[in-house]
Amino acid sequence: MSHIIISVPSVYTCKLPSQGWINLALIRQIQYDDLSYIPIALVTWSNGEKQIFRGDDAIALIDSWNSATKLLEQRCNHRQINRRF
Repeated sequence: MSHIIISVPSVYTCKLPSQGWINLALIRQIQYDDLSYIPIALVTWSNGEKQIFRGDDAIALIDSWNSATKLLEQRCNHRQINRRF
């Protein structure tokens, strides 16, 4: 039996105060520094490119990332939470 993998694009949008909308699903990695005077987020996109977000954009990005992560964890844990013994 062969298996077919279908790649379905996901969209997790985030509205940044000064740079418009971005899709969080295209982010490979985020490095975040909130200890500096101005918050900074370094994003590595799925294609390998890097982009720096500062200030309110960095805060909005990290807040949206954390919210999306929590939603995904809830979806992935659905079977374990609702499992019958």
